[in-house]
Amino acid sequence: MNNLIKLFSFSLLFVVSFNSVAQNATDSEIAYVPSEIEELLELVKSNTTLRSVENKKRMNLFLKNKNNQEKLLNDAKWLLTKEKNREKKLTKQFEDNDSKLSDLEEQLNLKIGTLGELFGVVRQLSGDAKSNFNQSLTNLEFPNRIAFLGDLAERKALPTVSELNALWYELLNEMNASGKVSKFNYSVLNTSGQDEIFEVTRVGQFNAIANKDYLRFITEEQSLEFLSANPPDTRSGLKGLSNFEEGDYVEFMIDPTRGSLLNLILQNPSVIERINQGGIVGYIILIILFSGLGLGSFRFLFLYNSQKSLIEELETGKFNDGSPLKDIDEVLSQKDKLDQDQLESKIEAILSSTGPIYEKSISTIKLLAAVAPLLGLLGTVVGMIGTFQAITLFGTGDPKLMAGGISQALVTTMLGLIAAVPLLFVHNQLDTRSREIIQIIEEEAIGKIASK
Repeated sequence: MNNLIKLFSFSLLFVVSFNSVAQNATDSEIAYVPSEIEELLELVKSNTTLRSVENKKRMNLFLKNKNNQEKLLNDAKWLLTKEKNREKKLTKQFEDNDSKLSDLEEQLNLKIGTLGELFGVVRQLSGDAKSNFNQSLTNLEFPNRIAFLGDLAERKALPTVSELNALWYELLNEMNASGKVSKFNYSVLNTSGQDEIFEVTRVGQFNAIANKDYLRFITEEQSLEFLSANPPDTRSGLKGLSNFEEGDYVEFMIDPTRGSLLNLILQNPSVIERINQGGIVGYIILIILFSGLGLGSFRFLFLYNSQKSLIEELETGKFNDGSPLKDIDEVLSQKDKLDQDQLESKIEAILSSTGPIYEKSISTIKLLAAVAPLLGLLGTVVGMIGTFQAITLFGTGDPKLMAGGISQALVTTMLGLIAAVPLLFVHNQLDTRSREIIQIIEEEAIGKIASK
């Protein structure tokens, strides 16, 4: 029984010891399995001794590291104390410097006195001058002054005497240059979109020309560009200014907006563009106008020559072939062969056939004069329909979308009135002259009947 207890105890001890030995043993040691209990006991004893040595080494290493960590901790505490002392020193130094700075600023304000307000005015004046110069044509000749004025306007330090003199010089230079005409070379944006160097003639602060054409000054980009075209009646002035000499007098159109007004003038549509705005209705009205004027001119010539011929026949007593006076004279020559009723009937027939000859096409001209304003109203209605359609689709946010329809509406009305007025005048003149001719013929016929 005792042997069984011993065997069980050694087996349990073997299992515990074997697990510890298995973690640290090599492959060859693991391969070795003791066969006897005595060998197992010896193996356990040797492993216990080995573990004791390893634990001792670990303890020594731990104690060594512990001493080193304490040293590092002490060094860190010393460094922290040192930085805290340095912080106190710097804080005291900052407070001392702040106090000294306040004292110095107070002394500076006392010494400056009223000059501080003066220097404030100088800075404000520099800023205003920079803004004005930036929008001036003279800046194209003197571009470097903008940087100087900007620096002087934004500087907090007091300006020097030389800087004050420079500011005064730039103001005088601007006043002098704004009243002169000068020439200089500058890059100009041509109509094809390319930059090209031209000789630019500057007229004060108002206008600049190059190659006998007006230029537009773009302040945002500090550049020049040609206008799409020159305004009417300016060609002679441009040519004279391009070739001027000192002391010459040149009549020249001035634009105080540096080209903006000239550009607006060019945007105004010409007569042809106005007519094109009327659309097909406008073209029809113009056709009616020219047709009526052509027909009226032809009829006026006919009536003028007819009246002149009738007056000559009456003065000379000689009647031309085909003349109504000759026809009346021939009928009156047969007075003895005809009774009174027959004579009057033939005279009335001659007068009745004569009237339509001289009144021909007059009613047509009157009709054209009445139709022209009606077509103008039609164009107005069509244009307003287009305007309302644009409003329906795009709203009223952009007036340019409605401009086309409104232009057509107004232009067609204008064209209709323009066509109606001269056509009515022509109709009145033709009607008056035809009545005069008919009256001459009737008076002559009545007079001859009464004389015979």
